[in-house]
Amino acid sequence: MYNKKILLVGPTESVLTKRGNRFPDFANFLHKNGTQIEYYTTNFYHAEKRKFTSKEIAKEKTLCPYKLFVYPVLGYATNISLRRVISNFLFSSFLFLKLILRVKRFDSIIIPSRPVELIFFISLIKTIKGTNIYLDIQDIWPDALQIEHKFKKNVFTHYCNLFLRNSLKRYTYTFYTAPSFVNWLRRYSKNTPTAFLPLGWEKGRWEDKLPIVIPSIKKHNNVFNLVVVAQLQHQIDIMPVLDFLRTNLNYNLTIIGEDGSGERYEDVMTFIKHNEIKNVKIVGVVAREKMSDYLRDKDIGLLPMITTSIPNKIFDYLGAKLPIVVLGKNDSSDFVDKYDIGWSCSYNSGSFESLMKSISWDDLINKKANVEKVRMHFCRDNLHEKFFKIVTAECSNLHKS
Repeated sequence: MYNKKILLVGPTESVLTKRGNRFPDFANFLHKNGTQIEYYTTNFYHAEKRKFTSKEIAKEKTLCPYKLFVYPVLGYATNISLRRVISNFLFSSFLFLKLILRVKRFDSIIIPSRPVELIFFISLIKTIKGTNIYLDIQDIWPDALQIEHKFKKNVFTHYCNLFLRNSLKRYTYTFYTAPSFVNWLRRYSKNTPTAFLPLGWEKGRWEDKLPIVIPSIKKHNNVFNLVVVAQLQHQIDIMPVLDFLRTNLNYNLTIIGEDGSGERYEDVMTFIKHNEIKNVKIVGVVAREKMSDYLRDKDIGLLPMITTSIPNKIFDYLGAKLPIVVLGKNDSSDFVDKYDIGWSCSYNSGSFESLMKSISWDDLINKKANVEKVRMHFCRDNLHEKFFKIVTAECSNLHKS
């Protein structure tokens, strides 16, 4: 049993949210290991841009096995807006005032890497109280936010630098979910310790839920079932895939997670209708626990993402035991190539077509076998053990000092 208190802060991620559950999973794991947990979040649902009702909050507080604090925030309608900046600043400064009175020296605080205001204010707690603070690098601002207006982009970059330049040096330890994120950390801090801790997949969602589908039996149909798990936001560009599907009818594509509100949705639908593409199916948002039902008959998971990271969908594919094709050169393509669990190609229809036509059913069977070999390394149960060892070791070092 670990008897120090750990405070987790997830402004847009908690038991209230349906998308993204890394921090709630951390909290559950720590709680099961006998740790005293306090979880701090907001009443704003980032994915749907709405406020949680008091009834929703009360229900989850009753069911939650650890202390859950939900604070009201301003909220925002779009991801890139002044209102979002103001909302983030107000919440971060408010939380600082709350925690500075509550936290003790031997407690630990764990936060995500956005917003930047939160990184700064939590670093002040380390300076004042000497508390261990940990940063989970899931996203990197200003780099990850695609701002087309040059002046606004420059202003936002300077704004982020103002908060990050000195605060990242104060962190006890950091975790990164994609290798390129280390470059972002080192831009602001040369010596802050860090360890690779990818998002991973959850046993409860995948194990014993997937039937044994043998590709050697399916290959006689000569039809490849492709899948993309993603909303068609700006960073997800499936046009090279659609261009390939126009003239290759023995490939079917299912898009899971698009509810019609994605930034690229209208363009995608226009392209599909104009070219009369029949081998594409769009499924709306799927409950996390139901995802295995939709992936059980698929052959290859696709990642057509223009930004660099190793997102949740990669681990959905690993959980579903699917080989992966990544478009573009990025962290995900490096990850897939390193563990030989799929293929990568350039981000254009010609390169994608050449790759797909080179993949035989025997190739698919071999890659699937590799997926089976490595997938347990990225099971969240194993990743949580690594996380727990680092946090408890650092806390023990603080206590000795």
